[in-house]
Amino acid sequence: MSYYNRPSAELRARVALEKHGFHTTHSLGQNFLLSEFLLGHLLDAAEIAPGDRVLEIGPGAGVMTSLLAERAERVLAVELDRGLEPVLSEVLEGVPNAEVVYQDAMKADLRALMGEGPYRVVANLPYYITSDVLVKLATAERGPESICIMVQKEAAERVMSAPGSKSWCAMAATVRFYGESQVLEEVPPEAFNPPPHVMSCFMRIDRHDQPPVVPKDRGLFLRLINAAFAMRRKTLANNLKASFGIGQEAAREVLLAAGVDERVRGEALDLEALCRVADALAERMG
Repeated sequence: MSYYNRPSAELRARVALEKHGFHTTHSLGQNFLLSEFLLGHLLDAAEIAPGDRVLEIGPGAGVMTSLLAERAERVLAVELDRGLEPVLSEVLEGVPNAEVVYQDAMKADLRALMGEGPYRVVANLPYYITSDVLVKLATAERGPESICIMVQKEAAERVMSAPGSKSWCAMAATVRFYGESQVLEEVPPEAFNPPPHVMSCFMRIDRHDQPPVVPKDRGLFLRLINAAFAMRRKTLANNLKASFGIGQEAAREVLLAAGVDERVRGEALDLEALCRVADALAERMG
């Protein structure tokens, strides 16, 4: 059967799932998207182009993988569940520019997987690892050009939260340092198999051409973001003491040098203020 005459990716996936008796696992957060129409619409919004190299995290039954392969130069999908191997092998048979590796995305070496050159990320991953994956991608040494990811609506609101709001958190600050976020589409539970109990959003995060702040020590700045939100009911001075092993007076001096009230809590600060604190801390520790 020729490539052009074979069944759609959606039909191949549904047949393969039934043929191999695959059942989703709740503990792995498996909620598959099988609708070729919906996925095509989402990938249109993601603007995946013919020359793109794509890292897909969580290929599920392979429908999106197949559609990505039609649009991109190369697709590398990372899947944790080896139980999906016979399904994915069948769905992606005859798709030469798509490859699946069976690894834990949180432990995977992105640089080793993607090699040199730019790449983009597309993901429909378990919601319980959303924050961890976003932070890993946003802080990677060679991060992606863009991240298009399906998230719980509540998580999308956190990602796009503003400094000083209740939702402003380390993940939101880290993602804002990385790029510009937007919600492309709200996706209802019934679009998934099985349906989750929440509304979902397909988000796109484009890496900044120029970062909004340029810290003296990027690694220290990212550590500072985590420290600032480590204990939300504590002042930033107390969090600095706990995270960086400095005394009360040293923490106070760092904040004063950064032009920040010594009684402030970390969640009240925007990226610019957090960067000033990190720079003052770098001076103190350097």
